[in-house]
Amino acid sequence: MALPLKVFISQLTKSEAPKGPSPAYTVAHVIKVLLVLDAEKTMGRINLSKTLGIGEGSVRTIIKKLVEGSVVSVDSVGGCQLTDLGKLLVSELKRTIVSTAEVDLNETGITLPSYALQLRGVPLTGLSLTKLRDIAVKNGAEGMVIFTMKGGRISLPMMVDDVSKEYPKIVGVLKSDFRLEDGDSLLIGFSEDKKAAELGTLSAALFLISA
Repeated sequence: MALPLKVFISQLTKSEAPKGPSPAYTVAHVIKVLLVLDAEKTMGRINLSKTLGIGEGSVRTIIKKLVEGSVVSVDSVGGCQLTDLGKLLVSELKRTIVSTAEVDLNETGITLPSYALQLRGVPLTGLSLTKLRDIAVKNGAEGMVIFTMKGGRISLPMMVDDVSKEYPKIVGVLKSDFRLEDGDSLLIGFSEDKKAAELGTLSAALFLISA
């Protein structure tokens, strides 16, 4: 029986419970490894290290955990690949994180590189948006903006029901770049470092998925 994504993320989070110095990688790095292997099919540890922006030792530890969980296999020639279980987990993840893209938030006054994740089937109701932003910042982003699609309109939850008047260019870009459906959310983290913006946003998304 395949391990449900929510359980998998929860297990990763528990395995990182503080026992001393903070680890050099996060749950988001582990999930990013799966997404990279899904896109590239196979990759060695050195290239994974460069892609994730973390040390080879950290990548080695991540791969060891994933191999022990039967999520990744290692070929001495081809490198690291997803197992059937790994592919199932990524497939489930991609049904929730349905799209990603770099976006331009200049119209809001935010000029830093920004990275957006489109979430589907993960309601924000009852969750603290401030907590989500805090998680994004703790994991590398300098801040995060959250948009939702409701009634065919893009809104800022608990602030503005329709942002098209304030930010018409952004609304146009978001509707063009993402196939938004009612109930979808867009988490957009920003940072001077693109990788940090992505990992911070992904961390907030994973918190939502596992909540």
